[in-house]
Amino acid sequence: MLKVRKDLARFQPRCPRIALTSFRFTPPADCLSTKPVTIQPFTKAQWTAIDALGRQIDQRLHAAQIGLTMGGEPTYVSARDRTDLQWRYEALGTEKRQLAEALLLRLAQRLNPVGGLRHYGIGKLYPGEPYPRWALGCFWRLDGQPLWGNADLLATAAPSGKPQTWAAAKSFIYELATCLAIPHAAIMPAYEIEETVPAGFVLPLLTTEVNGTPLWQSCRWTGFDQGMVLVPGDGPVGLRLPLTELTDTEQLLTEAQPAFDSAPIRPEAVSSLAPADSIRLALVVSVENGIVQVFLPPIATGRSFADVITAIEATAEVLDQPVQLSGYGPPINQGIEGFKLTPDPGVLEVNIHPVATWPELVQLHHALDEEAIACGLACEKYGRDGQLLGTGGGSHITIGGKTPATSPLLQRPDLLRSLITYWQHHPSLSYVFAGQYIGPTSQSPRIDEARHDSLYELELAFLALMPGKAIAPEVVDRLLSPLLQDVTGNTHRTALCIDKLYPTYNPAAQLGLLEFRGFEMPPYTGLRLLQMLLIRALIARFWQQPFTQPLKRWGPELRDRWLLPHYLIQDFQIVLKELKTAGLPFELDWFTPFLLRRFPQNGKIALRDNPAQVLELRTALEPWPVIGDAGGGGTSRPVDNSMERVQLFLTGAVGDAPAVGALAKRYAILCNGHRVPLRSTGVAGDYVGAVRFRARSPLDTDHAALTPHVPLRFDVIDTWKSQHLGGMIYHTDPVDAETLPPSLEVARSRFQQRFVPVTDGPVPEPLPPLVVHPEAPMTLDLRLVHLRTE
Repeated sequence: MLKVRKDLARFQPRCPRIALTSFRFTPPADCLSTKPVTIQPFTKAQWTAIDALGRQIDQRLHAAQIGLTMGGEPTYVSARDRTDLQWRYEALGTEKRQLAEALLLRLAQRLNPVGGLRHYGIGKLYPGEPYPRWALGCFWRLDGQPLWGNADLLATAAPSGKPQTWAAAKSFIYELATCLAIPHAAIMPAYEIEETVPAGFVLPLLTTEVNGTPLWQSCRWTGFDQGMVLVPGDGPVGLRLPLTELTDTEQLLTEAQPAFDSAPIRPEAVSSLAPADSIRLALVVSVENGIVQVFLPPIATGRSFADVITAIEATAEVLDQPVQLSGYGPPINQGIEGFKLTPDPGVLEVNIHPVATWPELVQLHHALDEEAIACGLACEKYGRDGQLLGTGGGSHITIGGKTPATSPLLQRPDLLRSLITYWQHHPSLSYVFAGQYIGPTSQSPRIDEARHDSLYELELAFLALMPGKAIAPEVVDRLLSPLLQDVTGNTHRTALCIDKLYPTYNPAAQLGLLEFRGFEMPPYTGLRLLQMLLIRALIARFWQQPFTQPLKRWGPELRDRWLLPHYLIQDFQIVLKELKTAGLPFELDWFTPFLLRRFPQNGKIALRDNPAQVLELRTALEPWPVIGDAGGGGTSRPVDNSMERVQLFLTGAVGDAPAVGALAKRYAILCNGHRVPLRSTGVAGDYVGAVRFRARSPLDTDHAALTPHVPLRFDVIDTWKSQHLGGMIYHTDPVDAETLPPSLEVARSRFQQRFVPVTDGPVPEPLPPLVVHPEAPMTLDLRLVHLRTE
């Protein structure tokens, strides 16, 4: 027995076979449970402490009436085959679509929103691509009323019974026109070139207003009374309508803008047709893969969208015909919420809907990861060298409010100033959680990486963002959007992105949101939640104590000191210490999984004369520039990843008086025969240094400037005794690294092959001089010493 919604009763005069029954969805009883499920890196005691802190921060946010909501964009790759191009750099792929469809079904069932609507729609159109990418979504009304009532009438991606034909599409659109009270004369068949069977049926459709009452209207399209021929291609019928062939007219109708809480549109009588060609939007019904599919045009308001969906469901009830909704999704921030799954280069991205509280975040992200893993998706992949990596697509975090008007960022623009300033003060927040690809041309450059004049200009803008000072949202956008962008002027590619805050050029994107883009996808749910909790804590702190210090001029240090694990961890400890002082106690141990994956230890040896003396080799960070002439018009951007950097940390090398930043005198480390600058950490016997080198040639052409420097050999020398104390050989790529590792076990094996301890070696007489560049005093750049000695 099909269940029917009461609000379909208004269509009874047009759809006489509808019978009324009760209908209701009940959300899961444990919807606010914070029981850890996929929190593998944490002990039970650690998660208990993290969860308690999350609830404490919630209390602060609530007491201050901040009204914060948080969303995100986690990304996933296939657990079956991470080597396929669709999981490396291509956006589209068959398996990616199949996994997205499976995840959509599982998530819709797991989250169980009241009256949820599954939507197989279109997403963004990117340069060089003929059609918009697909975007699968699940949407529901925020007022608790069902958007779609009978889940049995929502077809899945694969037909469950006999495939439908064009006749089913024709029956559906004629019945739908009846429900909308639109004359059938407006319906037109659409054909492929030289085909006689219709590919679909087109109904121009627009919500208009007559005498103050909104209603649906349609019109004839001149010249298409016998049907239309679609634009050639393999895209959806709704994207291939010959709109350019429509007759020009000055009588284009304006779309009505009914409020979401206004009365539903109720067709009392058949409306008259509008003037010919006065409506340029159309709903299309076709049969795709054996399923009746309704392609929705762009609809400006949530009220109109909800009422059209109700009419479509009423039609499906009458005909007992399951359908699939496609085309354009609901308008943003118009009383309808939801999540979307979209393809991105190398990953499947989930645009998860925002929630307000810590328990809601925990529940939502557990559900997301569990269902993704159950579908055959994974949260990590492996480099050729065996290093464990994120998905490469990031896990961006968004903050805002329940509405743009209640966004904390627009209520208190000084909060935005505090966050921008604090991120600029602490490079660890930019680099510790980011992916492999960092630097000025990355997806999330710092404000001081993009433009050299940005700090001065930003400080001028900050003078208008003083605490307690009211400022209009459009002024905030005009002040900051010219500065928060990458070197090409792209406002989306920046560590803190405001292109959905209140852009004056795009009213549809005025959502009151700030996007934190410098976050890579962690391998476990708990780590992603910890990132979000860190942001929540900083917001709670800055709401009470705005951070208005002058911006720092890091200069060349961003390309030297702040790429080394030792200093980034020190900086991050300062962040946690300040939060603890503010009454928000985070523990560094909670972040250890991040640090071990971000800065993996490549090897460690004890020196010969004293087991307390240890040399550790650890991966450091290296910005990779975009290859400017190799874009090819696609959406993925090739980068030059031929350069790498490692950190050397020498412990127990007592002899020189400790002085922060002082060069070691007694002990020397040689890399391929060149001296590495060792700087004192301020702790007796502890020194840190770095080597920057070309790990692989970016071209097949031999040239001294492009010659790889690998393998790297490190030798530790006691200069007082002229004694070799030990060393190591480091290979950047294992012998069998021509392909990506197919499994975690193979990845770990490759990573271990890269390091070989050395017990003996020569002591050069005299020791080579120290060659460093004044802009990189912490680092030996092997390109510099090799080219100087050519």
